[in-house]
Amino acid sequence: MMYRSNYGKIIWFSLLTAIFMIVVMTMQSQVNQTIPESEEKLKQLFDEIMGNADDEERMISGEQFSTLFQQTLIMDGSFEYSFPLLSSVSKLISPKKRFRVYTWNVPLHSGMNRFYGLIQLNLYPDSLRVIELVDKSREISDPETAILSPERWYGAIYYEMITKQTANGEVLYTLLGWHGDNMLMNSKLIEVLTITPQGEIRIGKPVFCNYTEPKPTRIIFRHSANATMSLRYEEQSIVTEKRWNAKRREFDLSREKTHLIVADRLVPSDPQLEGQYEYYLPAGDMMDGFLFRDACWNFIEEIDARNPTKK
Repeated sequence: MMYRSNYGKIIWFSLLTAIFMIVVMTMQSQVNQTIPESEEKLKQLFDEIMGNADDEERMISGEQFSTLFQQTLIMDGSFEYSFPLLSSVSKLISPKKRFRVYTWNVPLHSGMNRFYGLIQLNLYPDSLRVIELVDKSREISDPETAILSPERWYGAIYYEMITKQTANGEVLYTLLGWHGDNMLMNSKLIEVLTITPQGEIRIGKPVFCNYTEPKPTRIIFRHSANATMSLRYEEQSIVTEKRWNAKRREFDLSREKTHLIVADRLVPSDPQLEGQYEYYLPAGDMMDGFLFRDACWNFIEEIDARNPTKK
């Protein structure tokens, strides 16, 4: 009986030792893992997500992808790495390389989207910090006027960053993005991000003038999911002054070339559908713009964007 008892203890101790060695080897493998190796695992995981037919499992795998990505972004050399295999992830870098923004989505079979985002801060020498953006877009009841935080983010895939500085030295990072609402409606948005000297992130700021009152903290253009809306930042020739020429019986126009955000004018497909944004379409012949002047994105109606000069 004593022999069997000792034998069982030996087997149990051997099993615990084997498990411990496997855990140690796994941790050692993760420590020694290179960024390209981690990227390869991320790509494989994302391919598995997209091939999964179950929405709940997609979201679970999406969280695993985000966690692994966060671990990768604190590795030495990750800020300079371009992650070429992650083609489904949008990657933007700020001027002076202060931070990078990574955003992506996991489309669900229900027609909804789960958005993910990471901000990799490079504010201090030899010190990387990663901040997770948590998609709470379904819970935000007043997105046009809300000032948000990374923990309460209006999820989107950002595809362009515009950097502007105010007279008092504050830097505004304006982001153009896409938000898939559901099977019937998509959105484009203009978002403003600021970073305090302590590295705190604020998302949204009332810097949109001449648009609506009160000033919105972000602009959201909602439209039919079957339509494609243009929202871009480019150089345009805008009218700065009109003077009536009685001799020619027409206006003489003074123009100025400048960069501004250009957006398709959205209109309902039928006047009776006003306010039902799933039926809104680009007008086709009308575009509006936002020009940055005096620390504000000033709204300009009906700009002439037929022959834009690209950046």
